[in-house]
Amino acid sequence: KYARFMMAHGAAQVVCLVDGFPNSSECHSLPPGCKALHKQTVLDRFLSFTIKPPQRYLQKAWQNMGWFDRNSFQDDIREVNINFGEPNKFHLNNFTSTTKYNLLTFLPKALFEQYRRVANVYFTLVAALSLTPFTPVRAWTTWVPLGIVLGVSLIKEGFEDYHRYKKDKEINGRLIQVYSRQTQSFVVKRWQDVVVGEIVVVQKDEQFPADLLFMGSENEDGTCYIETMNLDGETNLKIKKALDQTSHLTEEEVGTFIATVRCEGPNSRLYQFQGNLEIGGDTIPLNPNTILLRGCSLRNTKKAIGAVIYAGHETKVFKNATVAPSKRSRIERIVDHIIFFMFGLLFAFCVIGCVYFSYWTQNKSPKAWYLDPTDTVNEYNPTKRNFVGFASFITSFVLYGYLIPISLYVSMEIVKVVQSSFINHDREMYHAETNTPALARTSNLNEELGMVSAVLSDKTGTLTRNMMEFFKCSIGGVSYGAGVTEIERANLLRKGLPVPDLEDPGIKRYQERFFNFFDARLMDGAWTKEERPETIEMFFRLLAVCHTVIPDGPADPSSIKYEAESPDEAALVVAAKAFGFFFYKRTNSSMFVRETTAKGTQDVEYEVLNVLEFNSTRKRMSVIVRQARTGRLLLLCKGADTVIFERLDHGHGPNRRIRHATERHMEEYGSAGLRTLCLSYVDLDPGFYDEWQRRFAETKASLTMDRDDKLALLAEEVEKNLVLLGCTAIEDKLQDGVPDAIKTLAAAGIRLWVLTGDKLETAINIGFACSLITEDMTQFILSSQSDEVIKLEEAGQRDEAEKVAHENIASQLGQVLQELRNNGVQVDVMAQPTKGLLGGSALFDKRKSVFRAVGGGAGGGGGAGGIMLGRSPREGTGDGSGSGRG
Repeated sequence: KYARFMMAHGAAQVVCLVDGFPNSSECHSLPPGCKALHKQTVLDRFLSFTIKPPQRYLQKAWQNMGWFDRNSFQDDIREVNINFGEPNKFHLNNFTSTTKYNLLTFLPKALFEQYRRVANVYFTLVAALSLTPFTPVRAWTTWVPLGIVLGVSLIKEGFEDYHRYKKDKEINGRLIQVYSRQTQSFVVKRWQDVVVGEIVVVQKDEQFPADLLFMGSENEDGTCYIETMNLDGETNLKIKKALDQTSHLTEEEVGTFIATVRCEGPNSRLYQFQGNLEIGGDTIPLNPNTILLRGCSLRNTKKAIGAVIYAGHETKVFKNATVAPSKRSRIERIVDHIIFFMFGLLFAFCVIGCVYFSYWTQNKSPKAWYLDPTDTVNEYNPTKRNFVGFASFITSFVLYGYLIPISLYVSMEIVKVVQSSFINHDREMYHAETNTPALARTSNLNEELGMVSAVLSDKTGTLTRNMMEFFKCSIGGVSYGAGVTEIERANLLRKGLPVPDLEDPGIKRYQERFFNFFDARLMDGAWTKEERPETIEMFFRLLAVCHTVIPDGPADPSSIKYEAESPDEAALVVAAKAFGFFFYKRTNSSMFVRETTAKGTQDVEYEVLNVLEFNSTRKRMSVIVRQARTGRLLLLCKGADTVIFERLDHGHGPNRRIRHATERHMEEYGSAGLRTLCLSYVDLDPGFYDEWQRRFAETKASLTMDRDDKLALLAEEVEKNLVLLGCTAIEDKLQDGVPDAIKTLAAAGIRLWVLTGDKLETAINIGFACSLITEDMTQFILSSQSDEVIKLEEAGQRDEAEKVAHENIASQLGQVLQELRNNGVQVDVMAQPTKGLLGGSALFDKRKSVFRAVGGGAGGGGGAGGIMLGRSPREGTGDGSGSGRG
């Protein structure tokens, strides 16, 4: 059906790319000139074919017939030639624009925006009627005010869009070094002149002009540090690593570098990338760690070399951007409703007036001899009653028009512009550390700032500082570390209990950034005298090796700095250093750790074979390493307790004992507001690993749509039969002033909802510590978990489990609503989805109206709120254990 439609509209040939086999039911009975191919075939030989109708018309036709999927249309295979061939004319250039209008579209689009206001439509109608012979006023008395109203609004729109244009011009005019094949050297170009396939050099602290394939840097290990704050708001530096085959590339060698990149087409997935680099007959798989995205900045690296893959509006940051929307505030919508009411009132006046006047003209005016009714114009002729009524209606409509004040919108526009100026110059909204003032990019929604009824927030980095400190740990079933966390201290003070002073005077000697731990049983090599030193040794070794941290500076424990993608990772590596396992060097394929054990101090090289990275689905990270000296093959794994415990070796005796103790300690750490992470390892058989690595490399080099799923299944094969070592506990302290800020929001009647990946007990304690929850609130816990639901899930009866879960939630929501209606008390709502098959978003779909009523009523108007515990990537930023990427 699809192919016949395309052939009927002038297609020279139709090639259908299908997920299944070409003879599947979705592509049967193809007309002549058409064929079906499996998507994988495209990777082997790229097909080029011409379709006569312009692409934009085909898109519209497909969309109208219900077959067009914007994402699948864009996710075609892209071929980028580096240093050879002509630039592909189908790839967009690097010119970008964020303006709403241009010279041609400004007047029609801006007028359309103005005529969305009901009053402007009315004023224009009155002005048009003022041109008729029945009007009681001169035309200029209506057209001039209308022109002023529209003119002021258009000038404001144009002024704000002009600022966007100037910003775009500044960005497009930025300069970058680009390799020119004509001059065989680097030349300076504007950003907007950069094209796909060109090689650029980005200097320190500069932003990347486009999405680049990272090819090399000044660092000998081919790494660079980038800041992604413009993309995701994270201030932590991320580490990018060039391929081994290109990491040696220098500016002098760029001219001899020839390669082809085959990758997915432009898309909005910031953290995903699939592609291959073909160089010298070899095909090398690419991953997101080799891509430098537009919007990011180069930090702590002198310069980086990259090849342009996506440019301009095809970059991922622009694929995530939306067209500047037309925004109308609540005040404007309210005014529209008022105008409708007054228009109805005006219409009633006019109708009553014209009916009565036509009656009077026909029946009364002939008796008024002094008006000489026999010699008058048509609109006052007693013999033409209907025409008299029509003319009277128009006259009344224009005459009573001032019932609706045309100056109202002018006043509103002027007030908004002045408010924007106040916002831009407000010293209380100026951030001195980054020299960043407040900026109102549009004044249309100023008044909405005073109508905020609810604030939705995550926890990490918003309520907390996102500055992690290693605080406690559990190794082999034994808890280590002393001290009282900020959350514990706040809760003890709230209950009126004394805060114990557990701080050891000796801790000051060991304290440093990321490390706030002391236990005499572990420090200064004392751990070698513990009951199970081999377990503790492996625990410290895992902290020092299982990560993606880059050391920066001399190989000296007091001078070295660690650059990590997350502060959790940095805290764990610093802890390993404090315990005598000093990670000091990383190359493209190896890590070097100075280990202090019972046998003395020695430098150990670990060959890094694979890194199975952390994500919110896997909830764990693993590295496979080989000790260079002994040849021992190890898989080191760290992650959330839920995923580690289910992959333990049940035949390993100590696992059961350590697991029970670790679970108990994790509950204690969680109640104290600490972020926990489980550590485990397994020795791998070389024969098994070689076979697994062969399949892993083949899958990684493929460009199939299900590559990530296949890699995840392969990771499952090797991440099993783990030996549990223990867990870590990291403290992330609250931001300064958070409790006071939440109290102020509550006093203003604003409800606050916090989304967190912590466990229930941890979330409650943090809620009390930051004043989100208070003692005078009635607390309800909405949870779909029950023994019956868990049993049904384990039995694979998903539908029955979901039905029971919905019934549980419905019952609990009913109790909360009843409490709100009966007593009007402040209510704190804790919403906790299931751990198993059921996701929170799916669970609340059928009950969202009731849940919205509970959420809107939480706080009883006093501005309280609740906490939502996320269990999946779509529900929260955590993994259910309070552990982050570290």
